[in-house]
Amino acid sequence: MRHTLPSWIERPLAAMRPPGPRARNAAAHSPPDGPLLWIWDSTGAGSGAALVARRVIARLPDLQIALTPTSDPPDDAGLPPDALCLPAPEDRPASVKLVLDAWRPEMILLLGNVLPAALITEAARRDIPIALADAQFDTGVAALSGDKITALLGRLSRIYLRDGDSRRALERRIPAERIEVSEGALVEPAEPLTCSEVERASMADAIGARPVWLATSVPGEELRAVLNAHSYAMRHAHRLLLLLAPDRDQDGPALAQQLSDEGWSVTRRSLEGEPQATTEIFVADDAQEYGLWYRLAPLSYMGGTLSGLGHAPRAPLEAAALGSAVLHGPHLGRHRAQYLRLEVAHACRGIRTEDDFPDAMADLIAPDRAAHLAHNAWLVSSGGAGAVETVAGGIAALLEARLTKGGR
Repeated sequence: MRHTLPSWIERPLAAMRPPGPRARNAAAHSPPDGPLLWIWDSTGAGSGAALVARRVIARLPDLQIALTPTSDPPDDAGLPPDALCLPAPEDRPASVKLVLDAWRPEMILLLGNVLPAALITEAARRDIPIALADAQFDTGVAALSGDKITALLGRLSRIYLRDGDSRRALERRIPAERIEVSEGALVEPAEPLTCSEVERASMADAIGARPVWLATSVPGEELRAVLNAHSYAMRHAHRLLLLLAPDRDQDGPALAQQLSDEGWSVTRRSLEGEPQATTEIFVADDAQEYGLWYRLAPLSYMGGTLSGLGHAPRAPLEAAALGSAVLHGPHLGRHRAQYLRLEVAHACRGIRTEDDFPDAMADLIAPDRAAHLAHNAWLVSSGGAGAVETVAGGIAALLEARLTKGGR
């Protein structure tokens, strides 16, 4: 029987490789004195690690934190004072041994779906407890069927999953008592934007039973794509109303005039106030009223994400917190972490090009499609606080038990 090179020599070669530059850099930075929690973050967000760290330290003030993200950390990670924040070391035996020798953590917390095999194996050999949090697995993921994955999961002391489907994907592989569903991502819940209930009721009455969607903060470079998508979607829902918010409020009058010149039936918030029965496009030229627009529209396209040229792109969790499904392009900008959370939770729909826009719109104006996305998005935006408390409380309890046992 022939063997490919990776199948029989890959592991011995990895074991012989010396520590990499990231591991040497990490080992050169000694954390402050005190018990250490090492957080290995593969989520690409950073904020979840900071939220958990701050809450654990509230219970264990002497605890020190070392965060090693696998991607570039955000400029303002929000970590506690004196916390180390360094790139994750290479996941190979020599690298993780070097860092573990230097740091001697009391516990390791892995965030995300990535299982660093060398780290888990070596930490388990040293009897260092490891927990996994902010993880989400699909029951159909083929990789979960592998014996290696099962063995790695079996070495974890505690696993905090985002949803029940993830629990069902794992429950036959590891003891059920090690698994807990934290109900959502590790994220600070967004504070919902407010609006006047009188205005909302009046606008809702003016719109009636018409289907409606919102295009937020749309730059001029994306206007044609939005209009083409609206035209196409109107073939499936002929009374469809578009709430069109320009990238800058002062562009509202010129935008309304341009649309009227092109033959659209247009009304404008700052002029007529409310849409009429024949209105096809309502120019929502008041950025202070996004709380109203999100409440009226079951679907929101996040302007600026198709071209990357928006002046003031809105945050997707704004829409999610108010029950509006999120549609976006490939340019995620400064809100990238929020989009990634929504994508992992199947709580938004992405398009790659302008050509994808019409079909996506036609699909998502179906009430059941938009409602499914909106429900998942709401769980992401509202479940964060509970998830953080669940994970932080569990990690603090494990650390307290270990420190008490060790007499520290």
